[in-house]
Amino acid sequence: AVVSTQSTGTEERKLINDFVYLMEKSKQLFQQLRHLPQHGQFNWQVHFSRTFDCFSKLWKFQQDHRGILDLKYGLQRWQIGEIASKIGQLYYHYYLRTSDTSYLQEALVFYLAMRQRNYYNKYEDDTILLKKLRYYTRFLVVAFMVNKMDLVLELKTEMSVLIEELAETRSAVEVNEWKAIVSEVTNFRGALNHISVTRMDTSTVFLSHRLLPENRVLPELTLSPN
Repeated sequence: AVVSTQSTGTEERKLINDFVYLMEKSKQLFQQLRHLPQHGQFNWQVHFSRTFDCFSKLWKFQQDHRGILDLKYGLQRWQIGEIASKIGQLYYHYYLRTSDTSYLQEALVFYLAMRQRNYYNKYEDDTILLKKLRYYTRFLVVAFMVNKMDLVLELKTEMSVLIEELAETRSAVEVNEWKAIVSEVTNFRGALNHISVTRMDTSTVFLSHRLLPENRVLPELTLSPN
C-alpha cells in the first residue's frame, strides 16, 4: 500500500511538472509569435505551427487530467480561460496574415465557448476582471468581422456591466478608457447602418456575407473547445 501511494504521488508530480512545462513553453512561443514582423520575407508559418501545436497539447492535457490538476495543482477556471483565449487569438492572427476567413470563424467558436462556460466568472480581485474585459474586447472585434450584430449588442451590454464593476476598484481614468471602447462600438455599429454600395447608375448592390456556412472551408488547424 505504501509503495502504491508513493507511485501515485510520483505520477501526480510528473503530471503537474509536465503541465507547468507546457504552460511556460506555450507562453514563451506566444510571446515570440507576437513579436514577429508583420511584413517581409520570413517563414512565419513555422513559428505559428509550433505555437499552435504547443497550445493543442496543453489544451488536451488539461482536458485529460482536469481532476488531478484541480486537486493537486489548484488549476482555476480563469487559467483555462486564458489558454482558450490565446487559442482564439492564434486563430484570429492567422486570419490577419492569410485572409482565410475560416480561421476567423474558428476564433469565434472558441470565444463563444468561453462565454458559455463562464471561465472568468469567479475572481477574488480585479486582475481577473481586467482579463475578462480584454477577452470581451477581442470577442467584439471578431463578432463585428463576422457580422454578428445581435451578438455585438449583447457583448456591449455585458461589457458595460463589467466596467461598472471595475469602477469600484480602479481609477476614473482607467474606467473611462474602457467606457471609450464601448462608445466606439456604439458609434461603429451605428455607422454600419448608413453604409451602402451603389453602382454607377446609383442602384444599390446587395452583398451577401462571406462567412455563410456553405462558403466556409475548414482550416487545416482545428481544435475543439470542448
